[in-house]
Amino acid sequence: SVEPPFGRRWYAPAKNNGEKKLRIYNSLTRTKEEFIPMDDRKVTMYCCGPTVYDAAHLGHARTYIQFDMIRRILREVGGYQVTYVMNVTDVDDKIIKRSAEQKRDPRDLAREWEAKFLRDMRRLNVERPTVMPRVTEYIPEIIAFVARIVAKNLAYCDDPSGQGSIYFDTQAFEKSGYDYGKLVPESVGSAELLAEGEGSLSTPNTANKRDARDFALWKQSKPGEIWWDSPWGKGRPGWHIECSAMIDATIGHGGAIDIHGGGIDLRFPHHDNELAQSEAFCGCKQSVNYFAHTGHLNIAGLKMSKSLKNFITIQQALDGIEQRDEQTGHLITKHQGTRSSTMRIMFAQCHYTKPADYSDAMLAGARAVEKKIKEFFLNIDVALRPLEANANSTQKWTEREIDLEAKRLDALVNIREALLDDFNTPVAILHMQTLIDHVNSYLQACETNKATVVSLIVAAAASVIARYLNILGILDMLDPALERSLIHGPSTVDFAAQQSVSKQAILAPVLDALANFRDQVRTAARDNTPSHVLGLCDELRDLVLPDLGVRLEDKPTGSIWKLEDPHVLREDRNRKLAQEAEKQQQKEQAAKAKAAKAQAKADAARISPKDLFTTGERATLFSQFDDQGIPTHDSAGEPLSKSQLKKFKKEWEKQKALHDEFLAMNLQS
Repeated sequence: SVEPPFGRRWYAPAKNNGEKKLRIYNSLTRTKEEFIPMDDRKVTMYCCGPTVYDAAHLGHARTYIQFDMIRRILREVGGYQVTYVMNVTDVDDKIIKRSAEQKRDPRDLAREWEAKFLRDMRRLNVERPTVMPRVTEYIPEIIAFVARIVAKNLAYCDDPSGQGSIYFDTQAFEKSGYDYGKLVPESVGSAELLAEGEGSLSTPNTANKRDARDFALWKQSKPGEIWWDSPWGKGRPGWHIECSAMIDATIGHGGAIDIHGGGIDLRFPHHDNELAQSEAFCGCKQSVNYFAHTGHLNIAGLKMSKSLKNFITIQQALDGIEQRDEQTGHLITKHQGTRSSTMRIMFAQCHYTKPADYSDAMLAGARAVEKKIKEFFLNIDVALRPLEANANSTQKWTEREIDLEAKRLDALVNIREALLDDFNTPVAILHMQTLIDHVNSYLQACETNKATVVSLIVAAAASVIARYLNILGILDMLDPALERSLIHGPSTVDFAAQQSVSKQAILAPVLDALANFRDQVRTAARDNTPSHVLGLCDELRDLVLPDLGVRLEDKPTGSIWKLEDPHVLREDRNRKLAQEAEKQQQKEQAAKAKAAKAQAKADAARISPKDLFTTGERATLFSQFDDQGIPTHDSAGEPLSKSQLKKFKKEWEKQKALHDEFLAMNLQS
């Protein structure tokens, strides 16, 4: 205890040593490690950016959305100040090849696709990086970086004249006590991966290349290719060197960085080569403390990639895809677009390190979660609306509120611990849904027991969901006015007036709809057609109000209204109409099938049992019959077996009963 100056003791609470620490799956150790930043609350983070020569696809969307979530979690949950660097590769073999095919300047091509990539990122609500270095803007730094490695005798020119391409010397690197191939040592000897890492335009002087593992730091430019002057002649950067040099120029400063991220397919050779270059440059044994990699996004079991031509672009995914017949141009199928919030939920539902299979089922699962969350906030809005308009609404807790608060606190702990456990967004999303279920159960219990909802506890629970959705960058789940109300309570500020929007402009469409509805009800009343009034009420609910962004729901205690995106309400209405049309079509098809079956039975009933085997196609199968027309011998004159006779006898008796029924009905008519 402590003895304060005024003579009263103060007892310090017991220390809580069980606080959850952030753990990250480190590709360097292939295990989860406690995250220890080099500078206390500051984190340096680099993510390999796009090579801008074509449209970004969903594989890119997954990587950049999930690293965006990691960055947000580090900042908002971990409390770190994050400097986030993402490069843009704007000079590369692929860019040079594509620009040559299109007869364009490679720099113009790169700027066009960079702008489109950044537009896609904005649509996906991916935050801008703190720094976005382009390769072409860091050529002097790259040349200086290469020169330093050459000066350390860890790189060499492939031409004795010293004018050519510069290659990293893996043997010299290892002899100097460094480890090459830290991330994927089992792939170090893969000729295919090594060739892929060098690029399709590489034609090294293999006779002077010291080891098959050696890779280009600086490439001698061929006639017609883009180039920069260097101590080794006209050339351009190799692929791997750009990241190392730009990391050092922005956040490395001659040492290590905290986190390096990228897709799992970059581990070897790209990231292993990066590590070797950076360690050679700075003379350190570790230039990256934690390596994080996102798993593959597969489609039909194969990695989604441009080389396999099995990719869906981000724009196609967001806007929808139309498939047309190549010859006629007729529409074959149309896949509806996906909201960016849906896509973020979809990727939040799979752990960033795991492979994921993009499919209709995966998308449907995300849409179901999104619908559940949005419906939850609409219900919260309905529940809080009358309470927060009444300053005297009760705030007294009962066992129900005490239980809900305990579950809210559990959710806060569980969500936070999931996010600190290697950014486990799938588990965090599940805990959010569990809290939603608890709040919904509380509201239902209040309604069942005719108890007043305590607005503050409901708002507190709902604000947990809203906060963590914001942390994950999942927007548009609730109305901004409701979000403000959850935090600050109802406001007397007229936000419409703040935005210089007149009440008339806001209310006019609704007032017009109500005036028109009133006129129709009055007409129905004069005509004494009360049933028509119910039809008009349904029309107002199903056709008129949805176009105004209003969802009207019929409840036992009366109707309630919810504000929703008119586009979403129209989609719901169209979906219901399509389902009703499909049901009607199935009903009509079933009726036709039933009628056809009845007609076939009636036609069959007209046939006398005596003619069943003696006429038509079956008559040629037999040569002799008994008095009732039942066959006794086959077409070759051989007697039929007892089992055959028994079978045909049963068939004859069934036909006789059917025919007798037909005759009786005709006599009655």
